[in-house]
Amino acid sequence: MKDTIFLLEDAMWQAAKCGDKARFLRLVSADAVMICGGYRCSGEQYAGFVSDFGIAEYEISGFEIVSNAEEIVQVHYLVKTVADSEKNADLAGTFHVTSTWKKISDSWQLIFNMDQRIS
Repeated sequence: MKDTIFLLEDAMWQAAKCGDKARFLRLVSADAVMICGGYRCSGEQYAGFVSDFGIAEYEISGFEIVSNAEEIVQVHYLVKTVADSEKNADLAGTFHVTSTWKKISDSWQLIFNMDQRIS
């Protein structure tokens, strides 16, 4: 399970890095609760920001499963990001991230995500 969810998290970050809104929404539920930088929005609203996300690199570390049920998995990890330009410098840093994935039919979708900058 850990490998599966890690790959999904990585794919979500990759979609954001590439500005791929469609791929992002295949992973993130349109009505997911997204809390980033103190701002709350839906998965669909957040996907609208993906095309201007502005990160050049990211690295996930310390990936752990916090809670694991048959159809819901909650994870925590650190992500270190590098901005792609000076104007996106506020996206660079190290963040605690927690995500909740729910199995819907035969696929997993992110239903909750929250981050907090630590450096």
